[in-house]
Amino acid sequence: MVIGLGAALLAAVLFGVAAVVQAIAARRYGLVSWMMAGVALIYVLGWLLHLVSITFVPLYVAQVGIAASLVVTALLAATVVGEPLAPRHWVAIGAMFAGLVLLVLAAGPIGSTHFETEHTLVLYLGAVVTLALGLVARRFNGQASGVALGALAGIAFGGSPISTRALVDPHLDAETILPALTVGIYGLLGFWLSSIALRRAAVTAVNAPLILLETVVPAIVGIAVFGDQVRAGWWPVALTGFALSTLGALVLCGAESRLEHVEQPGFEPASEQLTG
Repeated sequence: MVIGLGAALLAAVLFGVAAVVQAIAARRYGLVSWMMAGVALIYVLGWLLHLVSITFVPLYVAQVGIAASLVVTALLAATVVGEPLAPRHWVAIGAMFAGLVLLVLAAGPIGSTHFETEHTLVLYLGAVVTLALGLVARRFNGQASGVALGALAGIAFGGSPISTRALVDPHLDAETILPALTVGIYGLLGFWLSSIALRRAAVTAVNAPLILLETVVPAIVGIAVFGDQVRAGWWPVALTGFALSTLGALVLCGAESRLEHVEQPGFEPASEQLTG
């Protein structure tokens, strides 16, 4: 538990830094730049730590630990923009950590890491559907398009840790290789969708559905499909912890909205047609 949670929190630090740099890079330089390449590298390092976390703790604990990246993002964004966090944001930070403590206390054994054929098919089908919906949402402009793309990015980022489960006990066979391939597919899809979304809508509007879905979807799948467990009699504690952490994450998305004020030299909305 200590190793798994520690890896998740270290990954959260990397993801939190990457979120700030990604927002700045996407708005200043578009979707293709050396800065964006650096963001991608940070995400890969974070994913490796995420893999370690998923190996030792249930998905619902790992994902809430990863959601703590919002704390890093909020603190860094406040420093970059030079504005202090509001009292409600400090309360949200406390709620997130309190919720994480409750989840750790309530966590039971990790379930199966075996992927049935139908599970793998659903992973690929989910990627195709998410991509198709993303292409449709990308054709529209404005805030609504950004929110929709943020939600789809959350589904994609939620799919990646589910796929990563196949690498916990890997074998050189189709039951490991085929689901593992979708780790990169979902990761790249989420990165692309979130980068476009950050150019069209407030960071608040993009990250609220993104964080919610990338936390909730793997948690539900881990319990319903793979049999991740909660300690006997601890379900109320686990649900309370999950609710506290998720609500705290959504409140902290409001702190990220300050990145909207980052200068965007040479930015023209029409240029999206050329870059993404």
